[in-house]
Amino acid sequence: MNPSQPQFFNDLTAYKDLFDQAHDLIHILKPSGEIMYVNHAWERLLGYTQIEVQGKSIYSFVDPSDLEKFIAYRKDVINNNTPDKEIIIKVVTKGGAIVVLEGFVSTKFEEENPLYTRGIFRDITIRLQQEAELREREKNLQQLLHYAPDAVVVINSQSIIAFWNPKAEAIFGWSAEEVMSKSLTSIIIPPQFREAHDNGMRRYLATGEVRVLNKTIEITALNKEGREFYVSLTISQTSQKGEVAFIAFVRDIDLQKRNALELEQKKLQLELSNQELEQFAHVASHDMKEPSRKIRLFSEQIKFDSSNVLSEKSKVYIDKIEKAAVRLTKMVDGVLTYSSINGIEAIDENVDLNAVLDNVENDLELIIQENDAEIKRDHLPFVNGVSLLLYQLFYNLVNNALKFTRDGVNPVIEIFAYKVSQDELENYPVDHNSNYIKIHVKDNGIGFSQEDANKIFKTFTRLHSKDQFEGTGLGLSLCKSIVNKHKGIIEAFGEANAGATFVVLLPLKP
Repeated sequence: MNPSQPQFFNDLTAYKDLFDQAHDLIHILKPSGEIMYVNHAWERLLGYTQIEVQGKSIYSFVDPSDLEKFIAYRKDVINNNTPDKEIIIKVVTKGGAIVVLEGFVSTKFEEENPLYTRGIFRDITIRLQQEAELREREKNLQQLLHYAPDAVVVINSQSIIAFWNPKAEAIFGWSAEEVMSKSLTSIIIPPQFREAHDNGMRRYLATGEVRVLNKTIEITALNKEGREFYVSLTISQTSQKGEVAFIAFVRDIDLQKRNALELEQKKLQLELSNQELEQFAHVASHDMKEPSRKIRLFSEQIKFDSSNVLSEKSKVYIDKIEKAAVRLTKMVDGVLTYSSINGIEAIDENVDLNAVLDNVENDLELIIQENDAEIKRDHLPFVNGVSLLLYQLFYNLVNNALKFTRDGVNPVIEIFAYKVSQDELENYPVDHNSNYIKIHVKDNGIGFSQEDANKIFKTFTRLHSKDQFEGTGLGLSLCKSIVNKHKGIIEAFGEANAGATFVVLLPLKP
């Protein structure tokens, strides 16, 4: 039945201004679907003018996927079967774009006969896109939390568990079904921390005071078997269905924590043991010096007692006794010095190496003169360190050079230094942000095979018998300990019967 034209125009005239100013899309159709009127919002969205759509079927603008649905919907509305029922449809714009509309269609009746239908729709394209994006983000977040390498637990403001990922199941032993909607306090928090947790939750909800949020803390937790173990915990605030919620990331650190505690305990035990050993070394060295002194004293008395008639062989034996006693005294002194290095605190002294070497030469003056030795020195810089230890370092290096000489060759010891470049410093395991000096102590003595370069720094290591050269085997190991304490490097380079060079890397005084 054709609609009553006068009635349509009367209705349209009364409301046209209102319709044209509306933000929603409004159209008026004949019962057949032929367009009689569209408002400005309809024109703007679909890109057609009133003239272009006049007399055309509304169905020509509906996306084919929704056409059958919209035809059935209008038929029900015209037959008054589903009044005011909303529908979502896709329509095609003049440019070919798809937009999604949500609204409803109503019918104007006259004496129970349909005159025309009125459609009011709003564009929900962007809203649907946002909802889809939100769903996708939520899905991605759920997957991220589900497959996270850490346990992820979400609780509400009453500490009720709302999320429990598979890693939480693995760490704590409870399945998600077992803990869901239960109190976190009773599940994994040890009894000694429960009151603090509940008080902290109440305080935060009442005042907003934050103590543990967004901070990583180490604490203990309980698993299903009731075993308490160490975890690393980070809690952040989130929301769930518009309500305050908290998300906790939990990592099991029990093994490394217990290992660290055990290591710390062993470190303390080692420090105590070292202290005891150091005390023992002092006491033992002091006690051992006295017998050694008496051996030398009595052997001298026997040797110079005029009433004694000693054979040449006995005199040789007494000389050996005296030499052994002297060597024992030196060895005791060496052990004492070596054991004392770790007990000397690192002091940031400004040490003048020239003054150190002056003292070394003064103390070795007689040996230098006896060997007709020559010491050639460059001017050396100031370094960071302990002057007492640096004296011991260079005393041992120079004394070694004077000791291991070649027959018929006057000893020549060269000591020179230069600042290490950054490129060269990259080759050493030191602080590359600091400046270093490289000091060479070179001699023309008997040298050694380069294969033994590392061996000579070991405690009590000797490359020659004590009958050839005196010594305790502690000198170079003592040097290495001193250099290590100064965060430096010591290296040895040698060639048999061609001399040796000791290279020391030390931090420069800024």
